[in-house]
Amino acid sequence: MHYILQTMVRRKIVSGVVLSVIVLGSYFVFRGGGTAEATYVLATVTKGTIISSITGSGQVAASQQIDVKPKASGTLTYVGVKTGQQVYRGQILAYLDAREAQRSVRDAQISLESAQISLEKMQRNQQVSSETTVESLEQSYRDAYNKVSDAFLDLPNVVELARGVLYDNTVSPAGGCGNVCEYGNLAGQDFRDELRSLTSRSESDYKIAKDAFDPNFTTYRSLRFDASPEEVTAVLKTTEKTTELIAQAVKSEQNMLDALVSNMKSEASKQGDTARIPQQVTTYQNSIGSALSNLNSILSSLGNARRAIESSQRSLDDTQLTNPIDMRSQENTVAQRKAALQDAQANLANYVIRAPFAGIVAKSEMKAGDSVSGSTVIATLLTKQSIAQISLNEVEIAQVKIGQKVTLTFDAVEELTITGNVVEVDPLGTVSQGVVTYGVSIGFDTQDERVKPGMSASAAVITGAKQDVLLVPNSAVKSSGETRYVEMPGDVAAASQLVASAMNASGVALGTPPQRKLVEVGLVNDSVSEVMGGLNEGDIVVVRTVTTSSATTQTNSLFPVGGGTGGGSRGGLQVR
Repeated sequence: MHYILQTMVRRKIVSGVVLSVIVLGSYFVFRGGGTAEATYVLATVTKGTIISSITGSGQVAASQQIDVKPKASGTLTYVGVKTGQQVYRGQILAYLDAREAQRSVRDAQISLESAQISLEKMQRNQQVSSETTVESLEQSYRDAYNKVSDAFLDLPNVVELARGVLYDNTVSPAGGCGNVCEYGNLAGQDFRDELRSLTSRSESDYKIAKDAFDPNFTTYRSLRFDASPEEVTAVLKTTEKTTELIAQAVKSEQNMLDALVSNMKSEASKQGDTARIPQQVTTYQNSIGSALSNLNSILSSLGNARRAIESSQRSLDDTQLTNPIDMRSQENTVAQRKAALQDAQANLANYVIRAPFAGIVAKSEMKAGDSVSGSTVIATLLTKQSIAQISLNEVEIAQVKIGQKVTLTFDAVEELTITGNVVEVDPLGTVSQGVVTYGVSIGFDTQDERVKPGMSASAAVITGAKQDVLLVPNSAVKSSGETRYVEMPGDVAAASQLVASAMNASGVALGTPPQRKLVEVGLVNDSVSEVMGGLNEGDIVVVRTVTTSSATTQTNSLFPVGGGTGGGSRGGLQVR
């Protein structure tokens, strides 16, 4: 056996030497002293939306049972379900101790604000004249006045809605004791103390909001269109604060009604019946939801108006120009800090454990104070909702998280596409023939009678999505070790004129060789990559380099270049 191995090694070495001689000889014989010319296919850095996903296949499950597990590790501070309880989709099942995650959000907010302050300083210095700045400030005050006026078109109606939810006699007019009283009558006996606390909070928040709204409304009605900047600023800030108080009052009422409806459903379920929710309660829930959305829009509008005034006011202090490269670099820093804040906020949301769909709690043994991880079962749910189970490999599973959106297609029903979300990820993989796979359970958002248990399903799990980000083709991004870079034309002005004609396969010639530019890459999908730093919208990058070589070669080439045959080769085309 030893002799056989030695013989094989010697033969491989000899074969390798012979092959190397042939290749090198062919190169020097047939290159013919020709020249190589490089052309470049160019592209422009654009802004857009990038969506990354991974795909897997599996089957529609026969058993509609899911273990609800947390997305984060920590200590349970609250568990709000028990075995046999009926839950609705999105219902809070438990809370984790989120103090550390909250600190991360706070730090990210401070970091973002610092970057925004630095950017605003640069923006102040970008003002070219005090006249332009003054005009901008005056326009900001006019816009602020209009935003306050727009707010008071809606705020009186929201305040009246908040009052009616508490003090009208519309839930059960025949009862004659008012809505707050009727809510208590609708609640189960064991829930009335908690409802009384929620009602008290709602009444207190409403009173605070009403006491702020009345004088604020009076001041606004007396405000003239030509009011002084000081008057506009004062009423703007007061209106913003009043809107926050009204939003808090409406949110407290929403919590009260949601808790009441949840209790009514739970009590009815215990009796094997369906809860009879008064129509007016449902109407109030819908109205309050719309009101909260409207209040958020008002707050955003007022906040933008206030910040516009503050920014314009600061711009009066300095009109010195700032280096535009520094400005763009700081804008990229702000974008990165915003992304970091979004990540921290998304992580904080993981500390609230919600039901992925409606169902019955088949098992729940956790209690406050227990330590949990991503593999801990908080509750086992039984549901009528269809579930698909797919398998992913160990590289793909690292990108999958509970709650991610999924699109599903089915071999048996070709025209059907159903959306869903990841509801369970196996903590341990299964090894088969040396390949590790992990199971992923996907809950359907909608049900279709054509989908049967056992049917084959293909799933695309959306692992990332970002809007309004800088994008470049994947082929433009190159690596050197762990460093990522792109190549950019040295003569940008000349390259800009060539971009329109640079999308053909052969590319265009550049006067100077392209230069490397280091970049920071974010999300990547099959076609484009997100650039988080190093480039700006409109920059021109090299997508690929096309090298055309021309040489006179001999007829009988062992390794013909460029596929040439006959008397001579016309050249070879190499793309990188």
